[in-house]
Amino acid sequence: MSNLDYNTIVCFGDSLTQHGWDISKHGWVSQLSQVYLRKLDVDNRGFSGYNSRWTLPLLPRILPTTVSEGARPRILTILLGSNDAMLPGCVHHVPIDEYKSNIESMVTMVTDPQSANYSPDTKILLITPPALGEKLYKSVGFDGRTPESVKACADVMRDIAERHSLPCVDLWTAVETQAKEVGGELDGYDKFSYDGVHLSAGGNDLLFKLVLQAIKQHYPELDPSNMPYVIPHHSDLIAAITDNKDLDIAQFLSK
Repeated sequence: MSNLDYNTIVCFGDSLTQHGWDISKHGWVSQLSQVYLRKLDVDNRGFSGYNSRWTLPLLPRILPTTVSEGARPRILTILLGSNDAMLPGCVHHVPIDEYKSNIESMVTMVTDPQSANYSPDTKILLITPPALGEKLYKSVGFDGRTPESVKACADVMRDIAERHSLPCVDLWTAVETQAKEVGGELDGYDKFSYDGVHLSAGGNDLLFKLVLQAIKQHYPELDPSNMPYVIPHHSDLIAAITDNKDLDIAQFLSK
């Protein structure tokens, strides 16, 4: 723990989150980091190739305990399901009931007062996996998922959000709807994905827009435009120095 700890946004999930740092594809996590610069630190905790079964034991190691001192997550995003949706026989496959239980456990890890990681100040944002572009998926030689298996995970994520009165970024519906409007040889999914699963620049731009909209709507106190810098803007420092030539700068910056 340092003497200058920024609270955080923890982005938790699989490759759709890990690749969210990729600025060459307009990564949604990198865009989030930009708008929260000097306000909240954004921690990318995406694990490419992982499913909800494999990430569940990682979350309590990532989140601070209730009694921990220092920086705390103000927002936790959870985006999982694309790997769980692999069909039976694939090592990544997670039965839908277990997927539901795993996501529920992640939510209650933060919301249950009896949890070692209970954090009433942490706001949760659930994100559905994006719709699978089947023609695009098969065109790059992939197999093992179906549009229906991914939709089943998206449906569960929405249901869990509703049951716990949490906001849900419905990336599945957004991609499905907008891809149909685009159309074309690959049914429009190539606007949002480069392989039918992972997000392209267009998909990352869409997800970032939806995440920021959800924060503004459901957690307005965490809207970046409503949050002050952790360390004052230089104009505030200059104004203070102008008003007081003997200003104790260290003391001013420690407020």
